[in-house]
Amino acid sequence: MAAKNPTDVGNDGPIAELPEQTWDEVMVEGDADKIRDRLQGELSALLKRWSRRLGRYCVLVLYNDYTLTYEDADKIYQALNNSNPRQKKDVLLVLVSRGGYPIPAYQISKLCRESAREKFMVSVPRHAKSAATLICLGADAVHMGPLAHMGPIDPQWRNDEGGLTSGLALQNSLLTITKWVAENPGSQGMWAEVLSRDKNFDYGDIGYFERITESAAQYAERLLVAGKSAPDRAAKIARHLVYEYKDHGFAIDRDEARAIFGEDSVVVSSDELSFGEEVYRLISKVDHGLEEIDSDGSNALYGGVKVVGSLHDGVALAPPSARQRGTMRAPDEDSERGLRASLVLPGQDAR
Repeated sequence: MAAKNPTDVGNDGPIAELPEQTWDEVMVEGDADKIRDRLQGELSALLKRWSRRLGRYCVLVLYNDYTLTYEDADKIYQALNNSNPRQKKDVLLVLVSRGGYPIPAYQISKLCRESAREKFMVSVPRHAKSAATLICLGADAVHMGPLAHMGPIDPQWRNDEGGLTSGLALQNSLLTITKWVAENPGSQGMWAEVLSRDKNFDYGDIGYFERITESAAQYAERLLVAGKSAPDRAAKIARHLVYEYKDHGFAIDRDEARAIFGEDSVVVSSDELSFGEEVYRLISKVDHGLEEIDSDGSNALYGGVKVVGSLHDGVALAPPSARQRGTMRAPDEDSERGLRASLVLPGQDAR
């Protein structure tokens, strides 16, 4: 007797396979497990397709368009321990982030460099801003596409009115007033009265914000030296990234990045970049799709997608409350000022 075809049912002929749901259908349905498992499966399949060309790498991803936190550093640490415990491979990090806290960014960059056999590479298909730029500084090379950009690393904090302020703002304001008074000596009394009436003005803030701004430069300098930049050059680049730009949202594209870091340190065509572009397209399709669905009121469960760690198990759905996007935040969370600073949320960089 012939073996029965598994698609046969009695004499009724083969059963037609149900068509796979589209991503739009899956997202509208809102089943968290289904969304996560499908994206995880497609990312694993993508990595498998690239395994021959990227086999020398322990491949990680940090796609977090919200706020880069200590939890992200923990996930990268766990992924490196699981995937590259004996430093047998180089490390490739696909990075998409608008920033967050500088300390975990510094830790992530150091972890990736110390875990690599010889080379630590970063693939930036789109944006690696603020604290994410800090991660890039520890790499041997950053692979940047035509739409890729990094950004300044001056820390931001939430002021008493709930807005964003750069750590440089107070210093720059006082310098502007000083220049104005020097050019207009008769205005000295007016400015003295204005400052004396400002009950929110705390002279202690001057030193505090100078220290947190200088700390960003110190983190950058240390990572650049670890990435084999000469100390003098590292200090020059670090101060450039902190003090040179007038706007924290300034886009440092690959041409400017090459001018800052050198052509050997910024690669514009490579397998690493092509792979990063594919990873970005896949994750962002789901991330943007969930955000659009939520904005029209049909699904208020999820704010988007985060993928941090291994491509095999790093997918998580972010709650709607996390949808405000990240930027470089002040590192001191213990003091009253630091707590206020740690609550910085982005403005100009929101999607």
